[in-house]
Amino acid sequence: MQSQQRQGMALTSRILLLALAYVLAGRLALLLAIPPGFATAIFPPVGIALAAVLIWGYPLLLGVFLGSTLLNLSISADSLATLGSSHLWVASGIALGTSLQCLTASWLIRRLLGFPNPLVDERSIFMLLAIGGPLSCLLSACIGPWVLYQAGLIAYSALPFSFWTWWVGDSIGVLIATPLMLILFAEPRAIWRSRLTTVGLPLLLSCVLMVALFIRASEAEQNERRHLFQGQARLMSMTLQFQLQLYSQAVSSIERLHVASNRVGAEGFRLFVMPILKDYPGMQALSWSAWVDDDQRQVFERTQSRLVSGFSIKLRDRHGDLVTAPRKADYVPVTFIEPLAENRRALGFDLSSEAVRQTALSSAKGSNVPKMTAPIQLVQDHQQNPGFLLVKAVYDRDHTGKSLEGFAVAVVRMKDFISHALGSYPRHELQIRIEDVSTAQTRVLFSEVSGVLPEYAQNMVWQDVFEFGGRHLRLQILPSKLYLQQAQSLQPWLVLVGGLLICALLGGFLLTMTGRAELIRHQVRQRTLELSAILDNAAEAILIFASDGRIDIANPAATALFGGSGSTLIGRQIRELLPSLKLSQPAALQAMLGQGCERMGRHLDGRQMELEISLSHYELEDRQHYICLLRDISTRKQIERLKSEFVSTVSHELRTPLTSIKGSLGLLDAGVAGELSERGQSLIQIALQNADRLAGLVDDILDIEKLEFGQAGIQLNRCELQPLLREAVEHSQGYADSYRVHLQLDTSLLPAGSAVMVDNLRLQQVIANLVSNAVKYSPRDGTVNVMAAMNSGQVRVSVIDRGPGIPEAFRSRIFNKFAQADSSDTRLQGGTGLGLSICKTLLERMNGLIGYDTELGVGSTFYFDLPLARDEPSLDIRL
Repeated sequence: MQSQQRQGMALTSRILLLALAYVLAGRLALLLAIPPGFATAIFPPVGIALAAVLIWGYPLLLGVFLGSTLLNLSISADSLATLGSSHLWVASGIALGTSLQCLTASWLIRRLLGFPNPLVDERSIFMLLAIGGPLSCLLSACIGPWVLYQAGLIAYSALPFSFWTWWVGDSIGVLIATPLMLILFAEPRAIWRSRLTTVGLPLLLSCVLMVALFIRASEAEQNERRHLFQGQARLMSMTLQFQLQLYSQAVSSIERLHVASNRVGAEGFRLFVMPILKDYPGMQALSWSAWVDDDQRQVFERTQSRLVSGFSIKLRDRHGDLVTAPRKADYVPVTFIEPLAENRRALGFDLSSEAVRQTALSSAKGSNVPKMTAPIQLVQDHQQNPGFLLVKAVYDRDHTGKSLEGFAVAVVRMKDFISHALGSYPRHELQIRIEDVSTAQTRVLFSEVSGVLPEYAQNMVWQDVFEFGGRHLRLQILPSKLYLQQAQSLQPWLVLVGGLLICALLGGFLLTMTGRAELIRHQVRQRTLELSAILDNAAEAILIFASDGRIDIANPAATALFGGSGSTLIGRQIRELLPSLKLSQPAALQAMLGQGCERMGRHLDGRQMELEISLSHYELEDRQHYICLLRDISTRKQIERLKSEFVSTVSHELRTPLTSIKGSLGLLDAGVAGELSERGQSLIQIALQNADRLAGLVDDILDIEKLEFGQAGIQLNRCELQPLLREAVEHSQGYADSYRVHLQLDTSLLPAGSAVMVDNLRLQQVIANLVSNAVKYSPRDGTVNVMAAMNSGQVRVSVIDRGPGIPEAFRSRIFNKFAQADSSDTRLQGGTGLGLSICKTLLERMNGLIGYDTELGVGSTFYFDLPLARDEPSLDIRL
């Protein structure tokens, strides 16, 4: 009875400890999450849970469910003030998915591998990690995001990404945490305990290193993102301040108008300010507010009524309605305002009737610069829409400062001001708040900040306090939710995923190495036998000899190659079979290592053989040994000679009749044999075109063969590039005309007198090939541009077309011989597929490089780079 109680208490303790370990490990894993969200590259609690169920049995699934539920509730508590039944439902749903994953994985592992299992072979290790990780984690990765979607916590469009990150995090958690748990607690203890320092410690240290690299990469990215955002915010702040200064200048210009003129009427004011409003968009209006004392009020109102019917000096009552202003010592009514249509309501409004406006007017009286009001509700607006006024006092023409005429005023609605001033910035990515902090009571001038900025983005906020118009304004620029979503980068997450996958592979490798010491020794013996079998049955001849030249091993293929039988070759000197191997010259021998080369060999009967040799070496018992792989290439060499002879035959025997055929067809086309019918003329043209194509094919084949067999002579001379390019384009224009394509040469970016070391005719051939290709694939009435410019100290010549572009599947072999994007017998463009291969070979012979850029549906650019010529003599190179 007591024994059962102890077992029950032990099981309960394990369940509770597993739940606690699950919560703690999960909280630590979430520290590596990429904000915003919880995309963590490793989730070790799943691996801990799987190992616990494997070691102590299925009752531990209760601890898995409990730990997962508590962990997800703790995540909810971080962002919600109170927890409800809905949060418990979400946490329980996620926990159910995790429990099902652990149950499925442990059942499959027990069924297929058995457990306890020492994992001493690759199959067992691979199956345990594959079943417990990527395979079974599909369950939790499907259930967890679906529960979040059903609860409305993520959008449907976010399901694929959530599934992917969930699956990756759980899988890597299993691949790393499960082996560590097995090392600590699994049976048999003797085997698993021995892996503590050889597997557990390296795996743990490598994971710590990867996490440290991730944190560093994540911080670097966050800093870079913050600098970019604040740099843009700084520019926005400068733009706003600059725009405010422009408005200040506009107000000053009205002041200068009144100073310069005896009397400014409504029409004159309109003609003056309308261009200013066009030049400085964002201002609601520009106005003139005359200073009127009480004795002048009736005359003033009567005069203005002639211009605007019903004009009177007004103020706003407590309900915000405009009413006739009561009598007082003086007034500052809005006299003229433009544009009038949108601001007619403000005419006659007494600026001095409100304390905020009066404060600015009083400040402007004693200053020579415009003054700004605190945030106000404009008279023109019926809805709450903060704005401000810029006012400047205007005195009489004598500038005595004693006779006040009125005030020049700029009316600014903040929403319009921000919209125009920052119209060129991505407003949807930013949130702006402007506050008046001139007094102890902060007043909001403009704000579009919505919601609370996440804690991780707090350091991105830009704040600037500046003085304008006698007031201090605080500007805050915050990233929007959309900006944070768009700025989210998975690069650090991918770095961590890649690093942890390497750690997981390292753990699997170390498990294999340490768990199979005896098995490895057996495999070494087995592999030795297998290698002997390979050596005996290899089709290639293999000779192994010591540094003194004595042959130690010769496989049957080597015996058959050199003659003799049995151990005929053993003990002989390698120089008897391969006289070209100079063992007395270590440097020459070292240069051959790892490099295939062709050498002459000697048969035991004395005849010469052409061989291909690959040489490598190894050290055994402090002695240098060499492994020589040999292949008889006499037959291949004979084929190459026959090929060369065939090309020579083509050159002499095919071109002569082909020339005769072309000449005869040309005579027929010219009408020597009489006028041909339309059908006959068409057939002659087809024959001539195909004869030209055949001649081009023969020329290209001969060029390729000469280049391959070193029969093409290239005379490198110092040539100015600009005349050479002009000549090449002129020669190709006729061909382009046949396709109704225009050639355009641009050497404006090439310094005058730029010279290169090239073979003039060969470079002409390269340009002609590139231009003809561009012309063939250009649309009718299109243009092919040939451009030359400097590029990193070299000359770059580019041929640009507006054709269909190069298909992705063809790009890897575009410079191969006989390579064509459309190799079907119905292709629209002719050609041999040799032109680009010839261009590449010729340019390499002239110390140049060729490349291309392409975009489907836009066009292609083929370019080649050549080094600038130095003052040196011409070179006659036989290649």
